[in-house]
Amino acid sequence: MLFKAILFVALAIATPVLAGPTKNPTTCTRNETRTTVTSITDADNFCTMLTSYGAAPVAQHEGCASAYCHGTPANGAEPMPEGLILSAHFAEDENKGHVQITGCIDAAKWGLNSTDEGGQMDSHGFPYTCKGYKKFVSLLEPSTNTFCIRCCKDDNRSDCNTKGISTKGCMAIVPGKYTMADGSACKASQEPSVTPSDPNPATVTISAVVTTTTTAAANITASAAPMTTIAANVTSTSTPVPEASQTLSANATATEGTATEGTIQPSILPMNMAAMASSSWSMQLVASVAALAFSAALAF
Repeated sequence: MLFKAILFVALAIATPVLAGPTKNPTTCTRNETRTTVTSITDADNFCTMLTSYGAAPVAQHEGCASAYCHGTPANGAEPMPEGLILSAHFAEDENKGHVQITGCIDAAKWGLNSTDEGGQMDSHGFPYTCKGYKKFVSLLEPSTNTFCIRCCKDDNRSDCNTKGISTKGCMAIVPGKYTMADGSACKASQEPSVTPSDPNPATVTISAVVTTTTTAAANITASAAPMTTIAANVTSTSTPVPEASQTLSANATATEGTATEGTIQPSILPMNMAAMASSSWSMQLVASVAALAFSAALAF
């Protein structure tokens, strides 16, 4: 009988402990050097809790959060990540029992998952505080790009009591304005992602093309008379371009009584060399025409 009584008492004591629910089990290690003190001065100066960069889901990292400040840093907290806060609205109740900040964030700026419904960091289950107040509650919600923090003076006030509604989110726990500066609903920044350019690119390509065409036609007309008429027309056109790269092309068509050559295409030819090549080509052409004329004269 005594054994049964002892067993009954032991089970009665152990049952609540074994069956008791746990609050969002933490799967991280908190950085003890980071401050966990939040504060609210106004919409331009406040500090709230954030999980570490890219921590997802937020709920599993609630116990490892740190304070980050928007505006003037306070309490030794880290500065708020640039671009994270898109809007912030300050409010306090009539008897100044609590103050709060509600607004919009761009969760992507902190590497948060856009489908993560977020988590709650407060003074109830964690060693977090709000400077000058006895209680506080803050939430970070990537899926809706919203955030909130409320600090309460009275430890017994219901304003910071989240019992039974801790999973309902900012709008239920900290009612307020959740809009952008223009009054529209919270949304992520529409700025496109920018990939920094490589200051030392592996390949630099410079493209410059020049085409110089030289057409030569030598028409020779001879008759029985000792008089021989020789006409030689040389046309050269060129378009100057940067000296980085150029292509020189010289083409001529051969017909009866016409001197011609093939095509010259050096891949890289400075401008002064191009002029020299054009001049040399013309001289060769004149020499060919003269030789042809001389042969024709001898034939007669």
